[in-house]
Amino acid sequence: MITIIIFSAIILSITAIYISQAKERSRTEKIRRTNICNGRYQRMQQLLHELPPQYLNNELRIMIAQRSVETLNELLKISSNPRHAEYLNSDLDYLKQLKENSPKFPAVKITTEAKAKEVRDNLEMLQRFIESQLKNKQLPAANAKIYHDHITLSICQSKADLFNARAQAAKSKPRVAIHNYHCAIDAFKSLIKNPQAAKIIQEYKVKIKQLEAEADQNIPKAPENTENTESENTEWDSFLEDKDTWQKKNNYDN
Repeated sequence: MITIIIFSAIILSITAIYISQAKERSRTEKIRRTNICNGRYQRMQQLLHELPPQYLNNELRIMIAQRSVETLNELLKISSNPRHAEYLNSDLDYLKQLKENSPKFPAVKITTEAKAKEVRDNLEMLQRFIESQLKNKQLPAANAKIYHDHITLSICQSKADLFNARAQAAKSKPRVAIHNYHCAIDAFKSLIKNPQAAKIIQEYKVKIKQLEAEADQNIPKAPENTENTESENTEWDSFLEDKDTWQKKNNYDN
């Protein structure tokens, strides 16, 4: 009887420890999943609302918004947080507008190196997200390639936009503006066969030609001093006349 009691106590203790550890593992896993989802949701919102809108087309924006909604649904399965429910309603409305209205958002100028770097970092983060979606088979390969190509173009465009802004700010200094437009063209050197990149490059080349013509017009011309020239010619003619007279006199004397 004593043996049975002791054995039962041991079994109960082991069971209690196992249950306690299982609960701790479950709690840890819940925290881990919550942190992952929260981080993903914040990144999606950052891409939607902090990245200058000219670098996202409507298709990409819809894809990001859909992933945001999916992430919120996953969070609500982990825990019924009222705040997440509010976010979900807001994101569903936003996604509906994107699908039904294809809204246009005003472009944001890139005027500082810090802002240009922030844009590139966000675009590279989006590119990595697209790659992970493809790897996890959550995105068709064809769509992933389209998104990847657009993001690559946007990364180059963000570099060019900074130089374009500098060129526009230097309109009174044509040579400085020309230099910045050449730098903007260099930003697309890896995409010279891309039709959109080629079109943008051509626009920059047209601006360069206009600025070169303007710079040539502004080159100061050497002043023409007609009076001095005429005076010099008169003196030279007089010298020649005096020389002729002197030669004739010498001939006569001889």
